[in-house]
Amino acid sequence: MNQKTKKIRPEQVQYIGLILVTLAIAVGFQMVFGNVLTGANLRVLAMNMVFEGIMAIGMTFVIIMGGIDLSVASVFAFAEILVAKLMVEAGLPVFLAVSLTVLASMLIGAINGTLIVLLRVHPLIITLGMLLTLRGVNLAITDGKSVSGFSDSFLYLGQGQILGVDVPIWFFAIAALVLGLLLAHHRYFRQLYFIGGSERSARFSGVNTDRVKISIYVLCSTLAGCAGIMAAARYGAAHWGHGNLAELKAIAAVAVGGTDIMGGSGTMFGTVLGVIFLAVVHNVFVTSAINPFWYDVVNGAMLLLAVLLSRMIALKNRRDLLGARQMKLDQTPKKLIVEES
Repeated sequence: MNQKTKKIRPEQVQYIGLILVTLAIAVGFQMVFGNVLTGANLRVLAMNMVFEGIMAIGMTFVIIMGGIDLSVASVFAFAEILVAKLMVEAGLPVFLAVSLTVLASMLIGAINGTLIVLLRVHPLIITLGMLLTLRGVNLAITDGKSVSGFSDSFLYLGQGQILGVDVPIWFFAIAALVLGLLLAHHRYFRQLYFIGGSERSARFSGVNTDRVKISIYVLCSTLAGCAGIMAAARYGAAHWGHGNLAELKAIAAVAVGGTDIMGGSGTMFGTVLGVIFLAVVHNVFVTSAINPFWYDVVNGAMLLLAVLLSRMIALKNRRDLLGARQMKLDQTPKKLIVEES
């Protein structure tokens, strides 16, 4: 066999498998029910998961870094409510209301990251506390009621189209592309893999892990806030219950896409595949009139399988790395002997 032949990595096999399974589900249900791959249904399919997909983009960075952010669903609802109140009750123009809401979302992420860094507490605890706190705030400032009455210019952010494609889908696609390229090639974001693999080693190597952590939690919260703003425009109303359990769907999309839940590996491409897979599964349950209670069963099973596969891949990669190092050590004396002779 030619030694120059490029070996397919285990994570690439996982991506190929995920693509084939997604296509098999879509084509299979199309053949049976005939309504899955229609233009109208594909638009519905994309919109059903686009807001969780935007949150999954930020969650990808956090999980690769070895963290977790459970607060994104509450940030999502908070952004909905805040932008609605700023426009409807405070009378602010759309641009200013949206800008202030994005800044507020960034502040929440900064608080998450700062508390995690200063208190040295697992991010699960900090972000869970933020989730519960914001949920209470959302209920308190709305009395459990919806806020509506938006202008057409604001509604365009959720209901408008560019070249026949909904604005939120454009936002998801552009954000995934740009941030995916940064994650793959920019030195600052490449540090996330180092931190996720071994935070202690990264710190000893001169990486400012505290600064990186805070900035990534700001990014994750900002994307959740942007999703909330567009969701309010999409639904025409803001409600504290919107986005319920969205954090679990975002985490599931990241895990199904092959990102190691323990940190250190993952790609934006995998997350996009995970989002598409979950959107297809959800859509076929709706269009085929299957009992929707089974949807969570399938999602949970796929999440467990994805975590199992990602851990197996991570362990195999680690074994391969150790094997390569050992081979290099074994070959070193031979090279020295040849040089001395």
